[in-house]
Amino acid sequence: MTPETRQQIETLLRARHSDRSIHQATGAARTTIARHRKRLGLPAYLTAADSPTCRHGHSFPENRAFYPNGWLYCLACARSRNQTWHATNYTPAQPDEAAIERAAAGDPPARLTPRERHAAITRLDSWQLSAAVIAERVRCSERTVYRARSKEAAA
Repeated sequence: MTPETRQQIETLLRARHSDRSIHQATGAARTTIARHRKRLGLPAYLTAADSPTCRHGHSFPENRAFYPNGWLYCLACARSRNQTWHATNYTPAQPDEAAIERAAAGDPPARLTPRERHAAITRLDSWQLSAAVIAERVRCSERTVYRARSKEAAA
């Protein structure tokens, strides 16, 4: 490691940058950065209990939380990471068409998901059957049929 890189790492550490941002800026290994941080006597960025904000600027009195091992983390940052993960990785479960067909025929499987039940009720409702007949075929209450009809009408 060159003396310029070492100086840049120490400057960024004193400016309270995270190990990750220093790694991205300098290309130095994170273990090396952690070693420099320890040698300088600086606490790890997000585990400093006296820090007023996290690295994204969220104030800690409202967003302070601790892992079971005692490390400090920011609730707002955790929420944003979860939302980002959900937006890229979550796909809703697709209803089983065979289960919907069986329910419409009057022989539903032992357990229908709410989405499958709603689809079966919508299909039977398009045949203009009464709520009592639909409830009997899908094996649910008439109230469930009325609720599904009102959701369909609102949409």
